[in-house]
Amino acid sequence: MLSLRTGGHALRRPMRVPLPLLTTLQPLGQLLRPGAARLIHVDRLERGADSGAEAETGEGDTGKYRAGLFIDKVFPIKMAAFDIRPYIWSRNIEAMKKKVSGLLPKQLPHQFAVCEIEPHKRDGGSIVYFTFSAPGTQDDAKRVAEGLVSAVNTELATRDKRSWYEFEPARSLPVRGVPFSEDIVRMLPSKKIKVEFVGPDLTVEQLYGEFREFGLILDIETQPTSNKDTPRWAIVHYSQLRGATRARNCAHGDVVGSTRLLLSYVRENHTNVVIQWFREHTKFTIPLAAAALIAAIYAIFDPIREFFVENKITHRFDLSQIPILGNMRKAAMRSLLRRDPSFSSDEMSAWTGLFDQKERLVSILNEPPESFVVVTGPHGSGKTKLVELATQEKKYRVVIDANNLASQHSELEQMTLLARQLGWWPVFNSIISITNTIDLMVTATTGSKPGISATPESQVRRILECLALVLTKIRHNRLEVLNANEQRKRRAHQAQESQGGNAAAGYGSSSHALSPEDIPVIVLENFMDKDLAFSKIIIEWAASVVEAGLAHCIITTNSISGYHEVQRVESNRATSLISLDDSSPMGAITLLQRQLTPEAPALVPTPDALDKNALQAQEQLMEEYQRKLDAVSGDQIAYAADVLGGRLEDLQIFVQKVKAGESIGAAIEDIIQRSITEIRKHAFDNDSEVGQCKHTWSPEQFWYLLTELARHESVEYDRMRNSALFAGNDSALLGLAEAQLITMVYDNDRPSRIRPGRPVFFTAFGRIIDDPGFSSTMAIRMHKAFVDLETAKIRKAEEELALLNVFKASVDSYNTLASNLAIIAASKDISGASGSGDGWWPRNKAKAKDGDLAQMYPEAYIAQAARKAPQTSEHSQSWLGWLFGRSSPPQSQPPNASSEQQPDGARPMAVPGVPFELQGRVRFLLNVIHSSQQKIDKWDEEIKSRAARLAGL
Repeated sequence: MLSLRTGGHALRRPMRVPLPLLTTLQPLGQLLRPGAARLIHVDRLERGADSGAEAETGEGDTGKYRAGLFIDKVFPIKMAAFDIRPYIWSRNIEAMKKKVSGLLPKQLPHQFAVCEIEPHKRDGGSIVYFTFSAPGTQDDAKRVAEGLVSAVNTELATRDKRSWYEFEPARSLPVRGVPFSEDIVRMLPSKKIKVEFVGPDLTVEQLYGEFREFGLILDIETQPTSNKDTPRWAIVHYSQLRGATRARNCAHGDVVGSTRLLLSYVRENHTNVVIQWFREHTKFTIPLAAAALIAAIYAIFDPIREFFVENKITHRFDLSQIPILGNMRKAAMRSLLRRDPSFSSDEMSAWTGLFDQKERLVSILNEPPESFVVVTGPHGSGKTKLVELATQEKKYRVVIDANNLASQHSELEQMTLLARQLGWWPVFNSIISITNTIDLMVTATTGSKPGISATPESQVRRILECLALVLTKIRHNRLEVLNANEQRKRRAHQAQESQGGNAAAGYGSSSHALSPEDIPVIVLENFMDKDLAFSKIIIEWAASVVEAGLAHCIITTNSISGYHEVQRVESNRATSLISLDDSSPMGAITLLQRQLTPEAPALVPTPDALDKNALQAQEQLMEEYQRKLDAVSGDQIAYAADVLGGRLEDLQIFVQKVKAGESIGAAIEDIIQRSITEIRKHAFDNDSEVGQCKHTWSPEQFWYLLTELARHESVEYDRMRNSALFAGNDSALLGLAEAQLITMVYDNDRPSRIRPGRPVFFTAFGRIIDDPGFSSTMAIRMHKAFVDLETAKIRKAEEELALLNVFKASVDSYNTLASNLAIIAASKDISGASGSGDGWWPRNKAKAKDGDLAQMYPEAYIAQAARKAPQTSEHSQSWLGWLFGRSSPPQSQPPNASSEQQPDGARPMAVPGVPFELQGRVRFLLNVIHSSQQKIDKWDEEIKSRAARLAGL
């Protein structure tokens, strides 16, 4: 008996082997197993004939048996569901069987013969069932079978054939149970084997002795005693995957004592240290993962977007740029749309005189980019056509239609349309919602905002940045082409000079400046006409592009607000302004004649061949044609052109009404009434905003401007700006211009004159003034506003006079007069001249003494004297004259006559009690009070007159 000690246990195993040759082939696993020997499973197939020698020895008869062995490391193990290695190296079952049969020895004793090969490609091996002959009992047959397995293993070890997926040679093991052949997809090999007991539980020592020969065991976990689940189980954890596959194929169905073992793989949940750290630190990992994802998307798709944007600008793959295809496309579009030729672009450009402004715009575009170019004008004045004519020779043209962008309902739709206009593709709108969701989740879990959310505004900035990169790339490419051409010309020049014997020194170098047609042009159409969420972002980006010299920028707008917005953004540079106007009266008449003149009916050249009914029908057609022709006579069209002016929008509405059956007079009247309603709604309402324009003016200011425009049709901008109601502040005038109630005519990029917002407004202004009730109400409000302004002037002058102590000094001077009779006479004259309507003078002045009045009410006394100077005689000196230091004007001379018209003997006299340094300022303030009071008296009379008119309605 051989005894081994391992881990404190004495391992005993009988060494009796009937075949001396096979004693050296026992596997090491069998020597390490404690307890009774575990042998291979064999099945007896048939019993052989008895021989005499066998009968004498008593060892039993010879029989044929069937056993199995498992050859490992034949195929790669399937590690995961998407592991394709087993499918590559194990394409069909026959090839697999052939590969396994090639590993077996050719000759083995005991009539060894292979009866079946069962490849298990998922487990990386194959089970080989073989038959053999062995004398003696069942145990002797098992020992013979294990000897044959050991012989096969020795043969495999001597071959030492390794594959690319295994660094060790193949190995054979005896099959001790009944293998379970299955192809369950989700039952993949794992390092853990679940052993279910059909019978009594096995101890850890028994499990170790059963499974140790298949590989190194990391752990053996048995079912807790408190767990009453059946069947009972244990888990054997191997250090290598091959050990688990060997045990699964060799020990399944083995019987240990009275317990049968059923083996299956345990699905492992592999825990990665890095992944586990990421899961435990979501405060850092989620923002980092989102940033990495976004960065990867940007790194992948940004070059693609730049490619499409560049193609959009350069038209590299645009088939319409081919002359033949382009002409065919234009002809097809004209035939399908069937546009009215009377409103064609060519005729409209000639009608509005755009070619006069084209030369200026072309000259600006021929220079390097320095500032914005703003093209303003009313709707239909030809702004878009002007830009098209001026940029038709440009190779690179980018158009952003702000009107279409503003028509979208949400900022996300506006951003998507902007990307489509610029060719920015692909667009992932879902990224915005995903990043916003992640941002909210991180904020809710960690309490801090990571700042990874995306908005349509940020996407717009990315689109514009991509466009700027493309413009930079185009500029660099064009400069490289110019440099290459310059170098080629220099080499050719040097070659010519060398042939001539002269040096090439002094040859001029390139200035590295792009030609005008190579400079891109950015066109912002209809900018600031409607509310656009990204208008400020676009204008700031365009300013940076122009400042970098990458492209020209042209802005077209109906109102002047776009021009002022550009000036606010680019305040350090001058902005070029091109202002377009309405058409001339002759152009409007020409357009109306083309639209309203009816077409003559077709006449049959041979009326003799017609019957009587046909002749009557033809006469009716001619009568109808003559009636329509009379309805649009030249005088009526001239009257319509005179009222509507050259505004295309009003002319189109007028033409539609006339074609619908209305008379010319009714159509014009309807347009005028609509204009009156629009003016009253937008100009005189107390709303804080008019459409998209801030209400920066008062109704009194607009009424004053309306009356001036109704009388003169146009007024000077500076005169109106410096008037009393506007007081030098142009915010009200700019607000009216933005609301299109007035139109500013610019001269040398500055406003020079003011006109009605539309030509029809001139007639509407006259109708509004002719309305007695409304005009009287607004006139009263306007005159009250004037009175408030002048009253404020008087109050300010009085406050300054009080600060100068003029009133007390003047009262002291009264006491120095020759007698009180002069004061009494002066006071009586003043009382008679002022009337009883003055609120400043005391009501009981008749009972008070004149000296006391002067001391009690010095301010009222001086102001009353300043309102109207007494005129007792030609040479007498009044209180006002004494105060100003000059004689009273004669009766024939007006009171406001200048000092140059005074007699030569009149000289200004000093105001008593006032220092010499303050004499001029005091006289100026008293003159202001006198002038303002005269205006107040005049406006009070006008207010009374208007109020009487309202009362008589």
